[in-house]
Amino acid sequence: MTAPTDQFVDIAKRSQEAVTTAVRTWTDALQSFAGSFTGSTPKLPDAQAVVDQYFDFAQQFLESQRSFTLSVLTVGTQAAENVTEQANRVAESVKSRTIQAGEDSSEQTGPAAAPATQAVRNTRAAAAKN
Repeated sequence: MTAPTDQFVDIAKRSQEAVTTAVRTWTDALQSFAGSFTGSTPKLPDAQAVVDQYFDFAQQFLESQRSFTLSVLTVGTQAAENVTEQANRVAESVKSRTIQAGEDSSEQTGPAAAPATQAVRNTRAAAAKN
């Protein structure tokens, strides 16, 4: 009895031979069929050239996809940076206006507003730390 790997190799060889025979038969039949229309045996395209053209096209397509993706990422990154910068400016403006409004309010109400004035000062000190 042979080893299992020998059996697999034998099966693979027989399968390859069967496929090769089928392809040859199909090719011969196709050539004779096409020859009956044209009166001569047609020349099939060069398989290597077809493969090269296919992969050249795929390479160009992938390069264009890469370029497009990088440009989208660049624009997206710039937009995110701009939005972040604007949000920081708005937050800083709101913070300073809130502190100023609190101070103005406490100054207008006089000594009765001493606790509110102290709260505004505490808020300002906390904001200055950040």
